[in-house]
Formats: sequence, structure tokens, C-alpha cells
Amino acid sequence: MENINENFDVPYYIFEEIVEYVELTAKGKCKTMKWENIKSLINLAVINNHLTKQQAEHLKQTFCREQK
Repeated sequence: MENINENFDVPYYIFEEIVEYVELTAKGKCKTMKWENIKSLINLAVINNHLTKQQAEHLKQTFCREQK
């Protein structure tokens, strides 16, 4: 498995959405659609070369609070 640098710059628009998502889920509110929107933003950042695929996967695995 390839190691990635966990100290990378997250685009601010994604950062804001993740913070809001984490705050809402911490209050016990299920925000599945919010997470789906964040995943879409992360995927667009990969397409636009703002994140690598490995960085995108790291963000998804670290911050997803949805039931699997």
C-alpha cells in the first residue's frame, strides 16, 4: 500500500463543507445527502487536479460518518 502525505492542502470549499458535516453529525443529525455532496466536490477536485486520487480517498475514509 502506498503511503501518502497526510499534510496536504484541502480546497477551502471542501473544508467548509466537511466542518459543517462533522458538526451536524456530532449533534446526532443524519446528513447523508450532505456527505454525498462532499464526495462529489472531492471527486471534482480530483478531476481539476486540486487533489490526487489518494488524497481524495484519504478524506473520504477519514471524515465519512455514514453507516456502511
